[in-house]
Amino acid sequence: MKSAKLSSLLGCSSLLLGAALISHTSLAADDMTAIGDIRTGYFTLHRDKRDGNDDVTDEFRLRVRAGAKWQFNEQWYAQGRAAGRYSTKEANTHFTVDWHATSNTGMALGYSTIDQLFVGYNNDQWSLKLGRMQTEFKLDGVAKKSLDRGTSNNTEIAWTDGVYARYQFKSGWQGHVIVEYNDEEGASEVRRSPLDFADSDSRTSLFTSLTNSNKLGPINQRAFDITYLPSALDDDDDNTTSAEDYLAFVGRTSARWPINDKQSFQLGTEIGYAVDTPKETTVKTGSSGDSGGLAYQISFNWLNMLPDHNLAYVHGKAEAGWLLSPDFSSNIVLNEIRYQWKINKKQKLEARIRHREDDEKLTDAVDKREDVDFYLRYTIKL
Repeated sequence: MKSAKLSSLLGCSSLLLGAALISHTSLAADDMTAIGDIRTGYFTLHRDKRDGNDDVTDEFRLRVRAGAKWQFNEQWYAQGRAAGRYSTKEANTHFTVDWHATSNTGMALGYSTIDQLFVGYNNDQWSLKLGRMQTEFKLDGVAKKSLDRGTSNNTEIAWTDGVYARYQFKSGWQGHVIVEYNDEEGASEVRRSPLDFADSDSRTSLFTSLTNSNKLGPINQRAFDITYLPSALDDDDDNTTSAEDYLAFVGRTSARWPINDKQSFQLGTEIGYAVDTPKETTVKTGSSGDSGGLAYQISFNWLNMLPDHNLAYVHGKAEAGWLLSPDFSSNIVLNEIRYQWKINKKQKLEARIRHREDDEKLTDAVDKREDVDFYLRYTIKL
């Protein structure tokens, strides 16, 4: 069985890798370039379950993304890309193109799809995209994480369907607006339960952000985000009331100080708050009232501890009512150590050991769920 799964994995990866290499070698026109990357690694997880039992899993994973960018002139371009993710624990493979992902965190293992297909425009002040794209707003650091938006982190595949506009102010600030389509069957971004898009008023959601990466003393990142998901929070058991809007705010900043002429230390922090959250009875953290809507992370980064080698520690927490993060599950406390070796501009090797535990024990659980996981992964850009 294991050899069959491995053969299936290698077969699918060979097809996508072949497409990537063909596109990379045959696109000779000046207005067309190949894009993509390959990420592979070993992943293991030890889980103490909520029912009192435990489980250990290990697997090799592979994600391949390959496509092309067409530059029509100095301002206009188009971009398309296919992506697939595979595992030695999943023998079945599928290719699908839909408006929604196969789970609330992205495409399931064994699936391939189109994760980019858009037309873009750039000038000195404006950047516009229309179609299917990747969008991310993350805290800067070795282990880049986000409380509200980061498509396709780790080996995941997710995307944004909609319109993205960015404006460059003379002050150095950038304004971002994303108007996103949500299918009634589910979202293409990470949207955690009980967020739901069955209501017709939830078809379109809004994300706005102000960001600044210009240095201000030691500060090298400043950002403030707003996410608005109309009629997406439906946690009424008897379905007698309409779905509520989900509104969330995020602020993030990071600062860097030199240790010597090569090494530096970077401290980053991000905090989020959701205004309306699901009931405690819905998320099973209590018997009355609303669940908590606070989330935060703080990262400590030792940059160039050796040339091109970085190390980081991240601590974070998301209460049960925080439903947006691709990196922090709801009702979770996270501690992580990340090592990174930037081999060159196109290659990097990373290792992670992470501990996650339920913030609050669920009302129907025997124990809190506790995970300890590790990976060693390699990434190369095509």
